[in-house]
Amino acid sequence: MELPDAEQYSATEVLPDGLPVRIRAIRPDDKARLLEHFNRLSAQARRYRFFAGKRSLTERELKRLTELDFINHVGLALTTDADGSEQFVGVARYLRAADPARAEIALAVRDDYQGRGIGPLLIHHLARIARANGIQMFEANVLGDNDRMLKVIRRSGCAVKTVTDAGIVHIDLCCPSLPQ
Repeated sequence: MELPDAEQYSATEVLPDGLPVRIRAIRPDDKARLLEHFNRLSAQARRYRFFAGKRSLTERELKRLTELDFINHVGLALTTDADGSEQFVGVARYLRAADPARAEIALAVRDDYQGRGIGPLLIHHLARIARANGIQMFEANVLGDNDRMLKVIRRSGCAVKTVTDAGIVHIDLCCPSLPQ
């Protein structure tokens, strides 16, 4: 299957519980949807994602998180249609590291959608794009008490290597979708 242009990336999936979803590239016109997604995250989910008690996203952050180059910074949203409008329920992104064959990943799934297979699904789709962009390894830093994210990574189907330092778990992921 040929990978479409990452900036136009779009795929439909069905979650294990039967919910149809769409995974697509984040666009510059997604600022309001991304802010709504952020506002629906619990304080704990925000702390896990940003490593701090973040209350809002600034205009500058929204611009940085939605105006992407799709080579070094790729962002995907997992969406559903609720009440006739598209809503983000999960977002994932990677940023290429200093080593161009590696990229750091980050995910945030709304609390009311956690535990439904969204995180591993987003990692799989990011890996497809990463492979096309020459990335061979993902890495992530996770707070040591973020059991849900550690479980997501274990369930991703990726080979995982972890190192813990000062309460932060550094994870290297080699996904089947990434070259070995």
